[in-house]
Parts: sequence; structure tokens; C-alpha cells
Amino acid sequence: MAQAQARYDEFAEWYEQWIGDAPPLIAAQAGLLPAVAGKRVLDIGCGQGRMSRYLARLGAEVAGVDISAAMLGKARALGPEHITYIHADVTRHPAWWDGRPFDGCTCELALMDIDDLAGTLSTVTAVLRPGGWLVASIVHPCFPGSERGRSSWPPGEGYECEGWWTSPDHNPGGVRIRVGATHRKLSTVLNALLDAGLEAERFVEPPAPVPTYLLWRCRRR
Repeated sequence: MAQAQARYDEFAEWYEQWIGDAPPLIAAQAGLLPAVAGKRVLDIGCGQGRMSRYLARLGAEVAGVDISAAMLGKARALGPEHITYIHADVTRHPAWWDGRPFDGCTCELALMDIDDLAGTLSTVTAVLRPGGWLVASIVHPCFPGSERGRSSWPPGEGYECEGWWTSPDHNPGGVRIRVGATHRKLSTVLNALLDAGLEAERFVEPPAPVPTYLLWRCRRR
């Protein structure tokens, strides 16, 4: 059962205007996303549907899941109608799942907004077919902050300080001053994938003076 109030519910109107419908970060990495035409794909933390719509344009059968009813309302309003949007907590046992295995899952810059990484990855392995893939992107856990934005970890703290944080000093035009973020060390992320039975295939760090984003593809054993 989804919680009554999600962090993004209050900011759905602002977020839709702020993020727009530019291609997702995953789309810019050649060879990272497998061919999805005719495949069944679950978009985790789909928000207002930017990644879901991108997948649908590529010919995938798409379902998007998110805990924010307000963000899903935006996604449904933006269409297309053949995308299935599900209001649910992805960290819980997927009672909302119809039992049909997914060929793949995506998660575009959303794991920082989900407190329970192990629960999320447990859902991923539950709904994926054997050999199915997960492609995800996050703010790089080692990102120390720059003019592009605050670091992955809490300002004034450090890399070792894991957990949810927010900062009143964040860029007032950005998202973290509003909903915060959950920082995890790189080893925490990688070990969580292994513990969930997901085998890494590829990692990508887009060119930058310092590591800003981390993307990966892994598969269910």
C-alpha cells in the first residue's frame, strides 16, 4: 500500500515545469539500454513519466510505478494512454504486479529519492524474468559538488554520512532543496546489486571534470 503523502506530491506542478520532457540521461548513453521494441519494461520511480514516454516511443510495452499520486496524475495527463501507471510503493512486495514477468526495468535518477534500496531491488528481481535487465542512473555517490549542484552526500558532512538529507543552501531552482536526497556510498550501491542477485554488465560515468552521474546495466541471475 502506498503512503498517504509522498515527498514529491507537494511539488508535482513545479517539477513538471522544471524537468520538462528532455530525453532522459539513460538515453544519451549509447549501448547501455538494450533494444526495447516489443519488450515489457517497468519504469521504477517514473514520476511524471519522462522515461516511460521515451520507452514507449521506442516501441516498448511500458508500466510506470511511483509512490506519488500527484506525479502520476501529471504522467497520465501527458499520455500516451497505452502506458500503464501504477500508484504503489516499489519497496514493498509487489502485490500490484500481475505476475507477467518484465523483460527489463529502468530507474532514471530516482534511487536517491527511495529510502529502501534493498526493498526496491528485491522488487526488481521479483518482477524480472531470468536474464532480465535493470538500467539505472543516479547522482554519482562520489560527487563532491560543484557549480552544477550539491554533492551526493550532505553538505557540511562527508562521503561516509549515508541516509536522507536536505539542505536549505541548495540551489533554490533545484529539486534537493525541496525533497532532499538519500546518499549511499558507492560500495553500498554495488553490494546491494550483488545481494539482490543482479550481475553487473556495464557501468558508465559520463564525461565530466569530476564524476557527476553513474549509470549501469545489470541482469537478474
